[in-house]
Amino acid sequence: MHPKIGSLLARFPRVELIKWETPIQYLPKVSERLGVDVYVKRDDLTGFGIGGNKVRKLEFLLGDAIARGCDTVITTGAVHSNHAFVTALAAKSLGLDAVLVLRGKEELKGNYLLDELMGIETRVYSVEKTSELWPIAQKVAEELKKEGRKPYLIPAGGASPVGTLGYVRAVGEIHAQMTRLGVEFDSVVDAVGSGGTLAGLLLGSVLVKAPWKVVGMDVGGFVEGLGERVKKLALEASELMGVSVEVPEPEIHDYGFGAYGKIVKEVAELIRFVGTSEGIILDPVYTGKAFYGLMELAERGELGETVLFIHTGGFPGVFHYGEEMLELIQKA
Repeated sequence: MHPKIGSLLARFPRVELIKWETPIQYLPKVSERLGVDVYVKRDDLTGFGIGGNKVRKLEFLLGDAIARGCDTVITTGAVHSNHAFVTALAAKSLGLDAVLVLRGKEELKGNYLLDELMGIETRVYSVEKTSELWPIAQKVAEELKKEGRKPYLIPAGGASPVGTLGYVRAVGEIHAQMTRLGVEFDSVVDAVGSGGTLAGLLLGSVLVKAPWKVVGMDVGGFVEGLGERVKKLALEASELMGVSVEVPEPEIHDYGFGAYGKIVKEVAELIRFVGTSEGIILDPVYTGKAFYGLMELAERGELGETVLFIHTGGFPGVFHYGEEMLELIQKA
């Protein structure tokens, strides 16, 4: 851990959900194909539940909830939301209750199947955008308050100043690992949905004066004004930490292929290539799209000679969209 990051975050309540540093793995076959050295930060192996990047945010979010004396966590997302499931699972493991406010169809697969298996309370609504769920979640919170409970609201993806601290901390881990590996990353690439992970990477990179640039891959217009939102989250997190920094404008490329959650053949085929060549499974909603963007930009020479990809998890998405992916791959 970088000492500056460790010092700045020491005063924030945090529950330990991740028991180790997630490894950084070199991808020889992908690197050979691109002519660029590609590494992966395996945050799919954070080790709690289904793993993934959300666990880093939840260490601080649930630490804050407990410090405030809350007894129930409420969050929102699509029915296939990795964030929603792992939030509820982590809350329950810490003795808190959880309510998930979701949108979509109640199909027993992927994360929604896991929600049901774990006995998590879900409320599913027919709305077009996840942002439309937030007022509903606030009403749920008011209902619980009237029952004498103390709810803690977490926005979709854990994208809040407190949640952003999780990836500020991750930068401290990455910087220390880079030093031990004896490499220097030119770019750090991340899939961007709600923006909290990218905001933390940006802020942390500024704080440690990292040699790399941070590059986000928008996976489909999850939120409007994504660049502004990311910068705002980074600045709010810096204020929370009591530091004054210049946060650069985030570099974000559109690799949503038209919509959040849209499954496309190019990404399905890439998931098969990375899986069969490196033994790493990407998902079709987040990491598959982001890695596709990494390969395109790397081939154009836009990411430098050494690139780090943040594998943010999302494995259950393969099972939610698996039949659709297979059909696309098998089409002539």
